[in-house]
Amino acid sequence: MTVSELGTRLAAIASALGTRYTARVVSRDLLDFEMRKDADLKKGVYTLVSIGERDFPNYNGLAMQFGRHRMLLVGQIRLVETAVPSDTEEAELTMRDEVKTFLDNLPLALAPLVATGWRQSAQSDHPDGWISFDLEFKS
Repeated sequence: MTVSELGTRLAAIASALGTRYTARVVSRDLLDFEMRKDADLKKGVYTLVSIGERDFPNYNGLAMQFGRHRMLLVGQIRLVETAVPSDTEEAELTMRDEVKTFLDNLPLALAPLVATGWRQSAQSDHPDGWISFDLEFKS
């Protein structure tokens, strides 16, 4: 299969994240908790997906150039049944700290990658937890 320019970028970001956090599972396939291996969820899973592009200046002859590639970075984690909801929240916040550290120390080729927002489960899926980062890459 041929890999697109944006697919190559996504693979590079996922690879860098996996290299940085070897104890986590990094994927390009967003799956529901029920479709993931329990052992992977206990380690914590990061999944990177593309959601489109925007903000093209559309200069003459440069249609769809120099836009912002939008992505989601989803983190999923499962705690033991005996954990309390605030433990799930803390696990999510730890994943948030990891993503922040990753973004603050990107390889030069990935430096245009920035977070524009993030959210978390608010303890609603305990003992499962999740975070979701809105990311943009300025072409």
